[in-house]
Amino acid sequence: MRIWLNDSLVDASTVALSPDYWPDGFGIFETIKTVNGTPYALNRHMRRALDAGARVGVSIPNEDRVRTAIDALLAEVTHPVGRLRLLFKGDGTFLAVHNSYTEITHNLKLCTYPVPIDIKGVPNKTFPYTSRLDILKEAKSQGCDEAVVINSNHDVCEGAVSNLIFYTNGKWVTPPIVQGVLPGVMRALVVENLPVKVRSVDTNDLSHVQAAIVISSLKIAIAVHSIDGRVMPDLQISEMFAQEIREMAVRTSVG
Repeated sequence: MRIWLNDSLVDASTVALSPDYWPDGFGIFETIKTVNGTPYALNRHMRRALDAGARVGVSIPNEDRVRTAIDALLAEVTHPVGRLRLLFKGDGTFLAVHNSYTEITHNLKLCTYPVPIDIKGVPNKTFPYTSRLDILKEAKSQGCDEAVVINSNHDVCEGAVSNLIFYTNGKWVTPPIVQGVLPGVMRALVVENLPVKVRSVDTNDLSHVQAAIVISSLKIAIAVHSIDGRVMPDLQISEMFAQEIREMAVRTSVG
């Protein structure tokens, strides 16, 4: 498979990457959905990478260089639906990888991850990504599709690799960034364009949630079937709102 390395396309076998295409070392990354060669919300992903790079001291290449790389890679490695990963290493190395992505078609089961995370300012999208992938692996070992991550103040943060929105008392809400929530691109689009309020959600609230949706740049929006084994009583509401989010994502993020 071909990937982008610094200023040209190369064979992936010539680069030191893990089996799932992670490089060694430390850096910032962005994961972007592509449909027929078009990346979703690219401008927002670039801004988030720049912000995160400034916070952790990782230099991000200029936008022209990144867009040139994306255009060349997507023209060479084509997928009807893809996962574009941009990786900016602390040593200045820039990589881009484009893999196929299989859409999830079933409603998701969530389970609470038992180990609270510490709040350390605004989370950044950094690699190694092992800690988050380990949380997801633990959730899947329990028969779930995603986790519900809790912080040390017993507030709900997000999923292992996704943001979460909850329907309670007739309103859609999502936890605030100050609770340890990654400022997700899809989360921002949902808050800006749809009736979703930012509000604290604690562990006690989970037992009263009537519906929930998992959102991310890849999943876009998928209804939640159950949390910790409790089936959501208003599943149809979440399915309808997830469809509305997907339609909004196409309108606002492509181009």
